[in-house]
This record gives sequence, structure tokens and C-alpha cells, in this order.
Amino acid sequence: MFPLCFRCFFLLPLAGCFAPHAVSAAEVMPWRSSLYPDDWTPAWRDAEGRFLHDFSYAGYRHGEAPLPERTDNIIDATQPPYEADASGVNDATAAIQAALDAAGRNGGGGVVFLPAGTYRVAPPEGATAALRIRDSHVMLRGAGAGRTFVFNDTTAMRGKRVIEVAPRTAASWAAEGKVVAGAPLTADLPEPSLRVPVADVSGFAVGEPVVVRNDLTEHFIGLVEMDGRHGGKWTPAQSPNRTLAYYRRILEINTEAGALVLDVPVRGWLFTADNARVVRVSDAMLTEVGVEDLSIGMRQHPGEGLAENDWQREGTVGYDAHGSVALQVSFVGNGWIRRVNSWSPPGNDPSVHVLSNGIRLWRSRLVTVAECDWRFPQYRGGGGNGYLYTHNGQDNLIRDCRAEGARHNYDFGTMIASGNVILDCVAKDGELASDFHMFLSLANLLDNVTCDGDSLEARAFRPWGGNPVHGVTTTQSVFWRSNGLRYPPKRPMLVQSHQVGEGYVIGTRGPAARVDSSDFVEGEGKGDGLTPRSLYLDQLGRRLKDRAGR
Repeated sequence: MFPLCFRCFFLLPLAGCFAPHAVSAAEVMPWRSSLYPDDWTPAWRDAEGRFLHDFSYAGYRHGEAPLPERTDNIIDATQPPYEADASGVNDATAAIQAALDAAGRNGGGGVVFLPAGTYRVAPPEGATAALRIRDSHVMLRGAGAGRTFVFNDTTAMRGKRVIEVAPRTAASWAAEGKVVAGAPLTADLPEPSLRVPVADVSGFAVGEPVVVRNDLTEHFIGLVEMDGRHGGKWTPAQSPNRTLAYYRRILEINTEAGALVLDVPVRGWLFTADNARVVRVSDAMLTEVGVEDLSIGMRQHPGEGLAENDWQREGTVGYDAHGSVALQVSFVGNGWIRRVNSWSPPGNDPSVHVLSNGIRLWRSRLVTVAECDWRFPQYRGGGGNGYLYTHNGQDNLIRDCRAEGARHNYDFGTMIASGNVILDCVAKDGELASDFHMFLSLANLLDNVTCDGDSLEARAFRPWGGNPVHGVTTTQSVFWRSNGLRYPPKRPMLVQSHQVGEGYVIGTRGPAARVDSSDFVEGEGKGDGLTPRSLYLDQLGRRLKDRAGR
């Protein structure tokens, strides 16, 4: 581990904490990370074997294409035969859903348009979502986040969503908690690789999806330090949330070498001792789906019961709000959420926008969330409630977004969550840190995140979550050029990072730039001069340039 270099501080009247001396623009000296030289490539390693992952594959179409601006097959949901009420008086759920399903029946999909107005919705009897996009190439579009408002008019939302983007049948990620066969790897892949050596390539085809995964064995448990040394212990199991799994597509098959070439590198930690293998999966993910240019708000619960464990007590706000999500994207490959905000419906306290969770990306990949603003969950108790942006997928990108007033404003969780990026986002006044939350979400990037009364956290060990305990949170993740405007009242740190194996805190800046870390720390308080400004954008530019040159 790179030792933390503590710098001199002087007292400022900011949240009662010490803060580093502010540096004027004239004093800023450009510098590069020792782990990201000017001639960096994904194969680069320093003398001690440390390296930065290539995060450039995150987002819609691997970041290689802009988000679509579709102008054909527009279905106005307020027009016949749908006639959704835009006045907010009558329930519009069935009308909007009929338009979404009609777009799905069109072979090329379509855009369901909600003109300016308020649309009252609620999950139908027996349903788990008010509105569902369940076919590829379907979009839900409003007239703008300040003009089109979706109002969820019920508080009985336990385990339900306002808008859900998901196929009619859940797509397999070969990590559903049961034994699954596959083609064994013929060599360990401890580090990132686009090539996966397998015992038999004959059953695979170019273009098909596969999952590269391992088993939660005693060997793997020891590697990730969950063998009791931190006070908590995992045991071998087929676990949906603790299976290291990479969902990929095959680009090439090298029959002679016995190897598959994939669209995104696996992130490593694959060992034959853990039964590492490649599993064929059905091509059932939705693709080319999006939600854009509208706001979502949820009726405030009028009851009582906002305590930590009220999610377990019937008759409380916490119980009815538990597990609710305003917008969930599940089993999607290549999709987007753009300019979608939360809002406080009339009759709500202005400090209540949603009942519990905001945007969740669940077992999805290559999804971009852009230019969104989410605030103020009503219930911020335990059990996974009150999170505004949650990464439970891989190679997804959240950029130019804002979060305020959540339990956790931004969050990573489960071993599925890898290769994700948060870029140029703001976290304000989180009750707890924006964090890596549970079950080793490895190799993720927080790039130019600004904290205003919030902080960023990768604990060495989280003892919460029952059985199994959350445990170790991440490894090989990067905090790049983090910006601190104001410390949280109870957490006088901008970045806290104690990752399994290696972790990286590179460049902090602003009046609240302090780091608490046993990981590699570089440029504490000097992030203004860090070059390049964005690690993700620079890596993407290098990869695209390299591809164009081939």
C-alpha cells in the first residue's frame, strides 16, 4: 500500500474542521499521476505491479456513439386511441401503458411522447410497477423535466416501481444462486483481459452474449479477505449477490488458440481454483430503450414511522416505502436515462420528492444516465432505502447528475457492479457517505465528483447486512480529482478509502479535500492541477484513436 502523506492544514471556519490551504489559479501546477503517464496503455504497470483499469467502455454503446435523438414513430399518448389525461385529474396509467405496448408491437419500436402536463399513475392491482417499458427500441419521452410530470398517486409502494424498464422475462446473468455449467478457463486471469482462454470454443458463436464467472469457494473467500480476519466470515455458496460475473459479448473466436475475444475486458480475479468458466446465456436483454425529458414525483406518505428499522414494522411509512424505486432499469444492454428529475408533487412537503429510492441500474450494462437531478427521499431508514443513484450493474455511466438529501446519494453494491463510472456529478448533504456498500463491487471509477456536505467512501469492511455480512466493499477502484466544497458535519473527510488489495485516491481539491486512506494516495489537495482532467474521457479518447488507427 502506498502510505498516506498527511499535509499541513490550518484552521478555517468551515464545518468546524481543518481544511487545506486554498490554491489560487496562478499557483496551480499541472501534474500527472505516476500511474497514468503520458504513454499509458491498458497494459501499463508500475514497478510494484499497480495499474489503473481501462474504464472507457462504460456507457451507451461503450461510449462510442452519442445518445440517440429519435424522430420517427412518435406516439402522442394524449391522442386517440390512448387519450392519457395530462391535467393530473384522472389516472393515466392504463393509457400510457397501452401506448408503450403499442410501440413495442411495432417492429422498429417507437417513442411514446407525453406532452407538457401532469400524469397521475399508480401500480395496477397485483402489479409491481405503474409503467413498464418491456420491449426493445421503445422510449418514453416528455416535453422537458420542467414541463412533463409523472405523479405516482399511492403510498402503498413496498417493493414497487413507478417506471420499470425490463423485459417481460428476466434475462439470466448465470448468477441466480444455483449451479450452472460452462466452458472452464484453461488459465487464471488475475488481471483485466479481453481474451479468455477456454477448454472448448466449439459451442460459442461470434456476437452471442456470455457470462464469465467463478464460484464463491474457500479459495476466493480467502483472496478477498472474508475468511474471518476482519471479524466477519463468508462461507462457500451459490449466491446471487456474491458471484463474480462479467456479462460480455463475443467479438472473435480464436479456434487455434482456444480463446474468446470479448467486447469489454473482464476485470480479473478469475481463477481455475474457483471453477472460473464461460457460460452461454440467452439473448433476452432489452436494447435501445430510454426514458428522457420528464420528472417523477411520489405522493408523500401521511403516516408515521421513519426510524431505522421501521421498514420491518407494518403500518409505518418505512414499511410502505421499503424497496420502492422511482425508475429502475433491469436486464438492459445499451440504454439511457436523460434529463429525468425528481420533483415534489403538490401537497407534499417540498423536502419530499420520492418515497425511498430514485434511479437503480439492476443487472444492466452499457447504460448512460445523464443530466439528471434527484433529491429528498421521505424514508431513509435501513434495509436499502433512501438511495438516489444505485449501481447494481456493470460498465454503466452516470454523468452530469446531481443528488441531494439521500441516505446514500450514490451507491455501488454486489459483485455484479464492476467497470462503472460516475463522472462530473454532485453529491449534496447525504445522511451517510456515497459509498461502496456490499459484496466487493470491484474496479469502479468516481471521476470529478463534487461533494457539498457529502463524502466518498470505500470501507475496508462493513459489518452490517445480517447473514451474510456486507463485508469487503471494493478493490482496484479509483477516486479521480475529487472536489470537496464542504465536509459533512460528522465526517470531516472528502475521501475515505481502505480497499482490499489495491485502491487509488488520485488528486483531491477544494476547501474540503482531506483523505483518510491506507491505499495509494497521490496529490491530496492538489487536484486542480491533475492532468488529464477526466480519466474516463481521456481513456475513451485513447481507445477510439487507437481503434481508428487500426
